[in-house]
Amino acid sequence: MPPKKKSSVSADTNITPPTTRRLTRSSSNLTSAKSPAKSTAEVTASVDADMGSAVSKAKALKSRKSRKSNGAEVEQNVSTASKPDQPTADESATANGKGKRKTTTAAEQKTTTAKKPKVSKSTDDIPNEDAVVIPTVVSKPAKASKKSQPKNAGEWFDLYASAEDPSQIDVPGIIRLLEDLSVKFESAAIYVLCWKLGLPAMGSIPREKWIEGMKKYSVANNTQLLKALGGWLQQVKPVSPPSDEFLSFFKYMFQFSKNSPEARTIPTENAVAALAFVLNPSTYDLKYDPETAAPLSWEQHPYPHATPFLEFLAEKQPVKVINKDQWESFVPFNRSVEYMLGNYDPEGAWPALYDLYVDWRKERDGLTIGPQDGPDTKN
Repeated sequence: MPPKKKSSVSADTNITPPTTRRLTRSSSNLTSAKSPAKSTAEVTASVDADMGSAVSKAKALKSRKSRKSNGAEVEQNVSTASKPDQPTADESATANGKGKRKTTTAAEQKTTTAKKPKVSKSTDDIPNEDAVVIPTVVSKPAKASKKSQPKNAGEWFDLYASAEDPSQIDVPGIIRLLEDLSVKFESAAIYVLCWKLGLPAMGSIPREKWIEGMKKYSVANNTQLLKALGGWLQQVKPVSPPSDEFLSFFKYMFQFSKNSPEARTIPTENAVAALAFVLNPSTYDLKYDPETAAPLSWEQHPYPHATPFLEFLAEKQPVKVINKDQWESFVPFNRSVEYMLGNYDPEGAWPALYDLYVDWRKERDGLTIGPQDGPDTKN
């Protein structure tokens, strides 16, 4: 078969191109006027512009549909609008190359035809029907003291019971109890508590005495016990004239200070220690501290003979033990005999221990009032 003819112009140099006829201005204008058809380049540019505009619209519509599902329509529309306008078709030249035609941009067409973007709500604001809403409950803070409060007197007792003997609160347990109550061990509080519980001696608190006493005074926890102790201390505080509560407590302390319930006397050293706080009004304070407490003068003291009498027992040690009569005679002696001993009667019915005390006071203080009580006072 013969080869097909090529559509392009042959590059043979032997063929001479036809001579182009020179046109005058008038003939050129006439030709343009008679040829209303558009040039090939102009038609091609217009078609490309229409196709580009259509493709742009299709892409924008598809993008809008896909963005509605994730709630980001506003952000991407703003991003698209912020891009610089790109013309759908280049500014194409007219046939004669002088005039230019500006085509509408895709962004301008979208602005005029597209609807206003809908503002999508945040996913946090949209209620979810499947979500479980847990109501916020503001609970009142529980009191810390209720958590540690025992249910009954027996459970309360167990908090301080001895590990070796759970039926007793020993001395370490008593110390822990006072620490939890913020009560000083040097005060008279522990002795007043033992008096109220009816304990026969110092050393331990039996379970049955604890439970019986707490039920008797309607005390169920440390808070109530602290309040009760404060009231008891004020009732038994030494005053002049003495109250019935103090006299009862003072007699009880003689029994309590004995080495054993069967003993009839108290060692003098123990008696001095017991009388020191029993007769001192300052010790009837829950916060009593002997290092900071100021001693009372004999004028201020409800029992002015207390301080010199204890000094006499500690210094002279006239007796090795104190019996019940000597112990219980101290309060009447203070009420009957003035501090300077002017009205002391050596023929009185006082125990001999008090005669020795009077002689010691006259000698120490240089008192010349009243006679000595016979030869026994010289020994």
